Amino acid sequence: MKPVPVEVAAGVAADVLGGPVTVEVLKDKPGRRRTMRARGAAGSAIVKCYASDRAGTVAARITALASGPPEPVVPIVLHLDVERRLVILSDVPGTPLGVAVLDGDLDACRAAGAALAAWHGAWAGREARPLRPHGVDRELAALRERGVAGVAPALRRPWSCTTVVHRDLYEDQILIGSGVGLIDLDDTHRGPPELDVGNLAAHLALLDARSGSTAGAAAARAALAGYGDAGGELDAERLAQCQQLSAIRLECIHGISVHPAAGSPPSGLACELMARE
Repeated sequence: MKPVPVEVAAGVAADVLGGPVTVEVLKDKPGRRRTMRARGAAGSAIVKCYASDRAGTVAARITALASGPPEPVVPIVLHLDVERRLVILSDVPGTPLGVAVLDGDLDACRAAGAALAAWHGAWAGREARPLRPHGVDRELAALRERGVAGVAPALRRPWSCTTVVHRDLYEDQILIGSGVGLIDLDDTHRGPPELDVGNLAAHLALLDARSGSTAGAAAARAALAGYGDAGGELDAERLAQCQQLSAIRLECIHGISVHPAAGSPPSGLACELMARE
């Protein structure tokens, strides 16, 4: 199956927003999904069209997050069309955190860390059906799919799924405006808070590896400081484990050695991360 054509999605969006609408394609992953921004009489919204039957699952996950804290702001489900395999979400305002990182805006990075701590704290120990646990076994399975036959024993250590986690957090999934927002919550699960912080730290290290700068390292330190200042608690060993697992995955995807951001939990180079027993 393929996502419905843009004009079909635009027609559904027109019914929700009031037509006529204009549509801007934001992301297009062939054979998987297409993400668009539609603008109509009632404002703008995000339209996600799937090649699979994921629309209902994604809508249920995002709906479950509606009872979370006021910040970070998360999307609201405006419309679900199971037959056309699409979901329409409110358009969370703000600019991607990656812009602030490259501009050296460490206050924005601290605010992002504080909002993430508030999100994790608000969901700690709470039921969040239909979100499923995301254990280390699922992280390892994803690496095996990318050809990683084994990892060091410390990276296989089981973890408890204590809160809601984004599970694919990087700098452009966090929006900075009058407040902080989170987007692209398709894969939200329950897991350890260190999973989100480790993912973000590894992606900021990737940013530095690509650009040759140290902006990501400074942003990682600021985000971690903001997380702690907001009362967020992280297990250092678990955080290092999660960052390392993310670094391996990013190296497989991008073919770049991802060094840990300075000031983040200690971890080895990618070749050390992939050490076999």
